[in-house]
Amino acid sequence: MGVALPIGPAALESRLLALTWWNRLEPRPRSPEVADTLAAKIRDPLWMLTRQWQFGEFQGEDAGSPAWVQMRARTTPFLGWRPHADDGEPSPLQPITAPLEELVETESFAPDLATQAEWGVALASALEDQGLNASQRAAVLAAVRDVFPLDSSRVDPSDARALRFLGVCDGRAVNGVELAAKGATPALLANPAVVPFVAQLKAAITALQESISRTLGQIGGDSGTSWRSDRLEYEVDAVAGGPSGGTLLFRSTPDRDATFEWFTMDLLSRAENPGAPKGVPVPAPEATSVSRLPTFVRFRGMPNHRWWDFERGSSDFGSVIPDKRDLAKLLVMDFMLIHGNDYFVVPFDFPVSRVARIDELLVHDVFGGITLVDRADAAPTTPDARWTCFSTSIADQDGRPADFLLLPPSAGPARLVGDQIEDVRFVRDEQANLVWAIEQTTEGGEGRPWPGRERHVASTAAEPPQVVPVTTAPLLYRLQSFVPWHWFPMLPVSLDAFTGQTALERGQMIRPDGITSPAPIGRIIQAPPDGPYRVREEAVPRTGLKVVREVVRCRWLLGQTHLWIARRKGVGRGEGSSGLRYDEARRTPPTG
Repeated sequence: MGVALPIGPAALESRLLALTWWNRLEPRPRSPEVADTLAAKIRDPLWMLTRQWQFGEFQGEDAGSPAWVQMRARTTPFLGWRPHADDGEPSPLQPITAPLEELVETESFAPDLATQAEWGVALASALEDQGLNASQRAAVLAAVRDVFPLDSSRVDPSDARALRFLGVCDGRAVNGVELAAKGATPALLANPAVVPFVAQLKAAITALQESISRTLGQIGGDSGTSWRSDRLEYEVDAVAGGPSGGTLLFRSTPDRDATFEWFTMDLLSRAENPGAPKGVPVPAPEATSVSRLPTFVRFRGMPNHRWWDFERGSSDFGSVIPDKRDLAKLLVMDFMLIHGNDYFVVPFDFPVSRVARIDELLVHDVFGGITLVDRADAAPTTPDARWTCFSTSIADQDGRPADFLLLPPSAGPARLVGDQIEDVRFVRDEQANLVWAIEQTTEGGEGRPWPGRERHVASTAAEPPQVVPVTTAPLLYRLQSFVPWHWFPMLPVSLDAFTGQTALERGQMIRPDGITSPAPIGRIIQAPPDGPYRVREEAVPRTGLKVVREVVRCRWLLGQTHLWIARRKGVGRGEGSSGLRYDEARRTPPTG
């Protein structure tokens, strides 16, 4: 029979004092060196054997780790490119002088007032380089200014910022763009102030032309040839030499960043191949044989292979709690924590703008064995069961991967993007049953972005007030409501009655007082010379579209700087409402 003994306060206090608390453990070696302590020696071999058995290490194959790898490959260069809609000769890509994005996407820079004045200042610097002093330069620049003043003919009368720019610079700045385009005219050379410095002025104009060509390329209204306005995207054909001889034709549609990376190109096997550009020979494949040391696959947050390595805390995969349906997270964690040390990376370098095929991959292990590794996607199986990575698809063979790698002459992530100089939104208006093209932002007369709403307010402010009929009726009938001038309706038109293909054609709005909305001032929705501006109906989803023009800059292979204008298509913000209403009865405004 048990007896419960009460514990008094004194006994409880003695028991609490007997408790020992630890808040920090520190190793205290008895020798000056800590090597033995950090070695973490284990004196129980049986424990190690049982742990190996528990982790399945005794079930491993009798194979060795890779020691070094031999590779044989063949490479061929890219030869040319052409717009998809063009059936002519491709433009050559050899030698590589610029990234493919600049060659394909480039548009001429607009000769706005700021650009005209900027290159006029560059002319003054060029005259200084020719040895003219300040008074001589002032006399020559005054003569040039009389022949080549700033061109204000394209300035919108409602563009207040451009008018202020003209008020400051007109009569003081030289139109360097027009001077570079026309050169030294007879009227300019006949000016008495220029006659003593004709040679110096011609040399300065030549330097100005070379600088404009090298920096901006072309100036004018050209919008490029590779942009498909009916689909609102670029589409390009590229020609490259084949690793087995002959040429290959690739169809490329750039991604949302308008870059021509390897994954934007598909091989066309049964398409009509235009061959190499005229005058460009098709080179024989260049054979390459290299030996490399394999390394473990590594990425940020992956556990280190060694026990005592300190790991970064920026990626804590241990705190990731994936859902059973989140297959991507499960695969990454399974690979990282279990199978990561079974995969190796073998580097293979080949030049930009080439196609490479790996003909042979020999792995030498630490036991002296040699293993021939075949392509993982070469097995005769269905496309959904084939494993592949970084492969080029064959577009007309159900996406079957090709047996080579691509490294196109693309700027890739080296692109630096400036301000958007034009922004057009395509939105669906279910209430009005229309698609609208909205010039959200356009390029102003001085070269800076000009919001469409500001342009609409400035344009309508100068118009005469609408005439309201005098009537005693309480209600006033209006045929349709008012829509801002930077909203342009896209009207459906039939392209083929048999197949039901439909396009959206840009129209114009007419107010009840008979005033027609002005034409768009941007380039994106400008009508081509051979017909109206049309967009395929399926190109505008319910989420809408955003198409922008922006200035792009990048550094190329040898450090050269390239500058061009590119277009980029993105997702819109959903449906919109223009406020357009028909057959409205509104209250008659009071007369006063």
